Amino acid sequence: MQQLLTESALLSLLGGALGLLLAVWGVDVLVALMKKDLPIPRLENIAIDGWVLGFAFLVSLLTGIIFGLAPALAASRVELNESLKEGSRSVFGSLRPVQLRGLLLVSEVALALVLLAGAGLMTRSFLLLSRVETGVNTHNVLTLDFSLNESRYAQPHVRTDFLQQVAERVRTLPGVKSASWVTDLPLSDNSDTLGFSIAGQPELESGKPREALFNVVGPGYFQTLGIPLLRGRDFTDRDTVTAPGIALINQAMVRRFWPDQDPLGKQITINGKSFLSIAGVVGNVRQLGPASETSPEVYLSHLRDPVAWPYRTLVVRTASDPLKLVGLIEQAVWSVNRDQPVSNIATMEQVLADSVAQPRIFTLLLGVFAALALALASVGIYSVVSYSVSQRTHEVGVRLALGAEQLDVLRLVIGQGMLLTGIGLGIGLAGAIALTRFLSSFLYSVHPTDPLTFAAVALALSGVALLATYIPARRATKVDPMVALRHE
Repeated sequence: MQQLLTESALLSLLGGALGLLLAVWGVDVLVALMKKDLPIPRLENIAIDGWVLGFAFLVSLLTGIIFGLAPALAASRVELNESLKEGSRSVFGSLRPVQLRGLLLVSEVALALVLLAGAGLMTRSFLLLSRVETGVNTHNVLTLDFSLNESRYAQPHVRTDFLQQVAERVRTLPGVKSASWVTDLPLSDNSDTLGFSIAGQPELESGKPREALFNVVGPGYFQTLGIPLLRGRDFTDRDTVTAPGIALINQAMVRRFWPDQDPLGKQITINGKSFLSIAGVVGNVRQLGPASETSPEVYLSHLRDPVAWPYRTLVVRTASDPLKLVGLIEQAVWSVNRDQPVSNIATMEQVLADSVAQPRIFTLLLGVFAALALALASVGIYSVVSYSVSQRTHEVGVRLALGAEQLDVLRLVIGQGMLLTGIGLGIGLAGAIALTRFLSSFLYSVHPTDPLTFAAVALALSGVALLATYIPARRATKVDPMVALRHE
């Protein structure tokens, strides 16, 4: 027992040391990915420290002792006569070690399937999410955030003059196709809601006003972001405070409030004060990100300055890589106001990537753990079957000597390995169905018990198990009967 436990503990500690080395590298990679995609507080403090070292040492040591104890006890209680009898007639040796090995293999396969099912669901969900039509053409668009000085730009006309001058100067830069302003950038999870009433339509029975998202944009905004103008006209430089008030709406709002009518020319009242006429209809945009549904949305012209918020985002469409024009755009801004800060400079493609950062990280993490579980399961299957073949050398030799074909031996060994795999798959599928429902809040357009995903991961795990079983089975067919019998 002492010798076997020492060997087991040594192997476990060596494995723990190797795992710790992988963790040092893995933590740095994960922190770098999360720092880029997820604003987790004190993320930089995550590191391998004394507590982690102690935990790794304790787990490794306990693993070696616990899983080395059973075979050590079995080896220390061998009865020679019974052992010799079993060795001469048994397929696997004594029954108890066989059951333990089979139980461990089944458990590995079941756990691997649960993790693979979760990773498969998250991967399929992320792929569907990345293919969602956002309503925005993100190619070659640069975004720059502005926080205007509230005391300097307290007057509406001063604020709009600054915004207009900046947009005009940026449009004249070489390589710039168009530029405009927006209050809430699409796909950035920023939005505001307004209450409104529709002329000629009764109020809601609840007494509350109808609600829709609203956004304040400048002339050329829809052209800059590639949002199609479906009907009517766009905002122009003439839509100022002295012009009749107009608004643009999206398709979702038309379907909700004017399903069988032409909305152009309809009158709406915002917050009981501003009377606006609908002048155009634009395409739907997923304002809150790809995973959000399109909602009714009203667009107002920033030249009328209906809100006094100091926050604005400049959007610029360029002919080539927009990041190469950052310096020129900043100089154009500072030529109007040299003290104006510019922040959060990013392309729309980066904004889109940030909007799916959380599901991307979760998919990556679950995928890594699933891959490790698959590797462990394949090693476990290979080890059990390989050990079984080595224990059955005498039996295989007898079978071949009595006329068994290599295909018969191959079928026998693979069949027993795949039987255990099949039991593990059954248990794993039941566990996955029970546990993946907790992933429902992270999934997009995928059911937690999606049969296609479950079938795919089960087939993948079966294929890996078949390969891990085939290698030792193939080796068993190469046994020389005379050598095997002489060995026994």
